Amino acid sequence: MAEEKVTARSESVTTTHAAWGAGHPRILATSEHERYVHEINCDLIHIGSAADSDLQLTATDALHARILHGPADEYVLTMLGEGATSSGRHGILRTGAHFTAGPWQLIFVRDEFADHGRPYGGRIGGEAGHQRPQAPRPDYAREHPISSIARCALKRFEASGDQERSADLGRSVLAVATADRSDGSASSPLAVEVLNDETAGTYEANVAGTVVGGVPYNVVDDHRVALLAVSVLPEFRGRGVATELIHRVLDDVRARGMTVINYCPVVHRFVADHPNYADLVITDFPQTAVARRHS
Repeated sequence: MAEEKVTARSESVTTTHAAWGAGHPRILATSEHERYVHEINCDLIHIGSAADSDLQLTATDALHARILHGPADEYVLTMLGEGATSSGRHGILRTGAHFTAGPWQLIFVRDEFADHGRPYGGRIGGEAGHQRPQAPRPDYAREHPISSIARCALKRFEASGDQERSADLGRSVLAVATADRSDGSASSPLAVEVLNDETAGTYEANVAGTVVGGVPYNVVDDHRVALLAVSVLPEFRGRGVATELIHRVLDDVRARGMTVINYCPVVHRFVADHPNYADLVITDFPQTAVARRHS
């Protein structure tokens, strides 16, 4: 019998460390009458009302905030004007981070596979129970030292298309919650309106016309949606907003006949407390990046 030579094959190490600036980083900007999706394709962007702002917003300070894409491939927010934030006035932005500037509500979104804060979905509610080895983070600073980071050339909305106005046609109000739910839980004491902005890919929680929280998501295919995070402004936490928001989001997912790939520990805890939603959550999906499907 001929001897068969067997070649050992080493197990590949999966990593979510993506290329510099990957993950379609963007800002969703909303006011009472206007809505924009601003693509972040520069290493330093200025947000404010000045004519040379990269993201120009009316009724804000001339320079209200800065976002720096640093050598660690993280996006760091520095607030210069007044406004609420979900993660401090100076800090790394994670998917779902909220901040305000004047009448504007802003949400940072970066597709999960490139969000270094959450490898493989990274925490309970992602695949934390069965993570595989992850390679060290690439030395982004070698190719992108801080000395090479400069503000982008001026880009105007009319010429560049980096700032796209979102049509309200893709924005729908979810059904109003009832006081009595099938699982016996009560609604938030606040009057929370939840809207699905399909253009921006986020569910918004509104209280008295103000966006106070949100759930950014990626539509994976016709049957699955990936929930990336839950974020609520600090002054509205502990008042049932997140619970109400998740209730309405999962009810909407069920009504659409879809299932959930969950990356958020808040959603994970919610489903653990409300097992009637457990059938919506996929628990055995492959350990692969879930990027947003673009139509």
